[in-house]
Amino acid sequence: MAYSGEGVNALVCAVDDLEKSTLIYVDLRLRALLKCLAYYEEFKNVLAICYRGFDYEAEKARALGKIGDSFVFRLPKEQKTLVALVSRMLVEFDSGDSDILSFAVAYFPGESKQESFSAFCDKVVEPFKRALVDFVWEGIDDGTQHIGRVAELAPNGLRPQTEHLLISMMNAVKDIAPDNRGDLPMMIEGLAAALDARDTLMIKCVWQGLRLMLSDRKLCEKDVREMDEVMRLYLIAK
Repeated sequence: MAYSGEGVNALVCAVDDLEKSTLIYVDLRLRALLKCLAYYEEFKNVLAICYRGFDYEAEKARALGKIGDSFVFRLPKEQKTLVALVSRMLVEFDSGDSDILSFAVAYFPGESKQESFSAFCDKVVEPFKRALVDFVWEGIDDGTQHIGRVAELAPNGLRPQTEHLLISMMNAVKDIAPDNRGDLPMMIEGLAAALDARDTLMIKCVWQGLRLMLSDRKLCEKDVREMDEVMRLYLIAK
């Protein structure tokens, strides 16, 4: 398909305007972005494929998490699911069913609403834009399902048994200077997501990486020992 790049240029400009917007104009900038998605055929075609078999409520529930009193938003790893989820969330914000600034403050807390909104754009809107543009330039499959591995599910009780350890680790990491935290917060959130999904292989992999990072920094030694013991009790670790 011959493609001039006009739609991508319009999308990049619309996202840039949203990200640079002062809070009073966020609703207008968001509506302009959605109009861009609805106007260009290339975006409509990609979104139609991404929506095939997509369950918005289920995917949103997976993305919204909580560690202690802190809210966590986890973008899907699969790019079609990411595009479908974020586009539907943006429509929900535009319709007034949810408030974009309240969401940003809750899931991306900063020193001000503007800072929270900037973090939301960086962590949610930017990955959405990149994935959508990649599908336009590189192409997207027709949504045919491929058979992958069947996940071995961990016992239901594992997540509640590890909640206090996740909170303790996150609190310890928050006491470290931001420049020295590295990927530790992301790894702890990743472990929480793996535990929520009950995917035994994912839990093992994420925990091994997180345990090494904590050990290298001599952090949370008691929590690490307790987590290892819980994993063994629930047949996750050897």
